[in-house]
Amino acid sequence: MGELGFRVVETSGTLARPLTRPTSLEAGSRVGRFLRACVLFGLLALVAGGCASDGKELAEPLPSQTTTTRPPPPTSAPPQAESQSGVNLNSPDFAPGADIPAMATCAGDNVFPNLTWTSVPDDTVELALSLSDQTDPAEPLLLWLMAGIDPDVTSLQQGTQPPGAYETLNDYGNLGYGTPCLESFSNGIRDLQFRLYILPQSSGTAEADPGNEAWSQIRARAGESATLLAKVNAVAS
Repeated sequence: MGELGFRVVETSGTLARPLTRPTSLEAGSRVGRFLRACVLFGLLALVAGGCASDGKELAEPLPSQTTTTRPPPPTSAPPQAESQSGVNLNSPDFAPGADIPAMATCAGDNVFPNLTWTSVPDDTVELALSLSDQTDPAEPLLLWLMAGIDPDVTSLQQGTQPPGAYETLNDYGNLGYGTPCLESFSNGIRDLQFRLYILPQSSGTAEADPGNEAWSQIRARAGESATLLAKVNAVAS
């Protein structure tokens, strides 16, 4: 053993390079570099594998695995609302907010039901009645409009038009009642709203007027109104 702490090996008459033993610090440094290289290589392999395509398409998610940003269905109109002066609109054929009777749909006679209301203010000149689909209050659909009703009248008998009253067209271009069996009821339960308009002046409308024009005019001239809600099931009708 030499004085410097290494041994000499004779090979072909020449001295070999000394074989020194690495210190613990040098060994740890080499191992650390090796491990870091392995980790880096593994990360690169994962990235490359994620970007590569194996030619397979992802399966469509199940309905239970998906979410929607669609807004919730609109809130239904109230079952019943009296007018400013306390006039109430009712029907002996169904409770407020309940199903409209079959006779008022295509499953029956397809005529408007019995409707009653309390006395109107003394200054009332004309009454009008409408039926509209209020399932989406932002886009109501006019189904029936009757105007020219004498203010002394306090009820409508099933399918009977009182003297002096008349009907306009509806949003389908049809005259009179009979629309709770058209395509607007092709899906699910719909909210139908009867509304009694109390006018202190003439509506200025006439029989067979375009529905939306007459409806807008009546709403603009009405002093107050009372409502009654019914529901219709497309399957039942």
